[in-house]
Amino acid sequence: MSRIPVTLLILGLLTACGGGGGGGSSSSDPVPEPSPSEPEVQPTDITLLDSVPAADTPNVDPGHNRFNFTHLAQSDLEVSFNGDCDGLTGTTIRKRLVDLAETEFDEILDHYMTCTLAENSSYFIEANGTRSNDARFSATLAFDTGTQTQRGITVIDTLSVDRLAVEDLFRNYVEGALISELDLSSGVQSLIVDLVIDLAEANWGNLTDPDALYSVTSERVSYLSRTPDGSPSTELTGLVARPTVDLAPDFTKRGRVIVLTHATGSTPGDLNPADAWFILANLFASRGYLVIAPDNYGRGGTSDADETYLMANRTAYNALDLIHQVLDDTSYDDVYDGSDLSVIGYSQGGHSAMALWQLIEAQNIADLNIGEVYAGGAPHNLYQTFRGVLRHIDDSCDDETYCEFVDTETTVPFATDRILPGFFAYTDTALSLNDVVIGNAIDANFVTGFLNNEAAYDKLKSLLMLNSFTAIGNPEAFGSSASVVHLYHSRFDRLVPIENTEELASILSPHINLDLHQNRCNSDGYELIFNLTDKVGVLHTLCGLAVLNDAMGDLK
Repeated sequence: MSRIPVTLLILGLLTACGGGGGGGSSSSDPVPEPSPSEPEVQPTDITLLDSVPAADTPNVDPGHNRFNFTHLAQSDLEVSFNGDCDGLTGTTIRKRLVDLAETEFDEILDHYMTCTLAENSSYFIEANGTRSNDARFSATLAFDTGTQTQRGITVIDTLSVDRLAVEDLFRNYVEGALISELDLSSGVQSLIVDLVIDLAEANWGNLTDPDALYSVTSERVSYLSRTPDGSPSTELTGLVARPTVDLAPDFTKRGRVIVLTHATGSTPGDLNPADAWFILANLFASRGYLVIAPDNYGRGGTSDADETYLMANRTAYNALDLIHQVLDDTSYDDVYDGSDLSVIGYSQGGHSAMALWQLIEAQNIADLNIGEVYAGGAPHNLYQTFRGVLRHIDDSCDDETYCEFVDTETTVPFATDRILPGFFAYTDTALSLNDVVIGNAIDANFVTGFLNNEAAYDKLKSLLMLNSFTAIGNPEAFGSSASVVHLYHSRFDRLVPIENTEELASILSPHINLDLHQNRCNSDGYELIFNLTDKVGVLHTLCGLAVLNDAMGDLK
């Protein structure tokens, strides 16, 4: 099937639909009712915005029979699917578009598909759409499969922690690694350390006193998954933690697995006792749970590559692959028996937790049931969070909430060193990293052009909105979810604006069982620390510990 550039596509649609327009817009209102279309006009081919696997990938593993592809569209499109693989089914999640130079499109359609794939075969999957004026479009994902790779877990390394040592893991973290992570000035460090200890004693009892029942064995594992372009890879790593129950004849198998999605800078598979996510894995495992904590692509065994930072679908597929292969491995049958998951993540990990929830719900994966999601301090509106950084650089914030607390030394590097490299490496933004990031700074022309809604930045903006859960335009699609989604955020968070979570709650709460814990990270102690230091990450980190404590308490 032929493909045309987005600009030509837009011109074609303007001709076919009798519409017109241009100029920037921040409105999310649907596009105007189109003029009647001639019925004999052929469907317009739409170029894909993104897909997993990437278009024309030559060696997709046939066992990776769940995939997705995305494209720009109009909100009045009715979609059907067609393809040449058996048992094709699909669900579409719609994401709203804002601030594009070209206003012909007002949505992104993210199609989640599954079907049966054979080895060494070629496939095409089509999304066919019709607008209210009978104008038609077609978007196609084509790829080839290779030979199926054997699935399974390979244990690379193990670390055992005695039950009594598990009890001290978090307390040691608070007294050591945590203070180092906060990077406080000497003038306020002693005051804040005392406040942190008070918070720990008063509010984090499930972490400081976990009441460990079992010793824990943690494994660094590799597994079959996929690279960001959808090619098979056995280099991804993660952590699997389990209670040591061979000397516990009274042990009762748990019917729930704990899935941990790590925060920025963490690599659970490294088995580092000072890593908060390794500690949390051990705490849960000491209570009898099987714990799975994938390392993001770009960390652990794939650390030589750019990280898929805040790239929702790619992160979720990697996590899903690890979950399935752990649960299929009979060596864990002595500690787990069931199909229920509890997913816990904070900051970057909160975004990854929602991504995994979205994927499992959209794909309607019957053998997995997410009972609870705990997601705190996450950039759920990735587009506005990124745009807030640019408004800070441009000195045009005017107290707007998404840029109010942006810090040049701390926040800007999240854009230059973490967000942009993955998007430029693994998606077609029509830009290059070298054009945008100059040394440690963002190019002034990029900042101006992005904020002024120039057409050159439409692709990048669309991709940021694709990875924003606050952009979901059909939240009713999740109405059948049985999950309880717990959301947390501190109003004192200087790193990730609280509006990210408040917006997500307002969108999802009418449709799913959602609990917004508004008061959990907003006590007088948090406010006092806020007034004592303007270090960006302090309260962001501390709220994360409150989330982990609550999850530990609920599932204890």
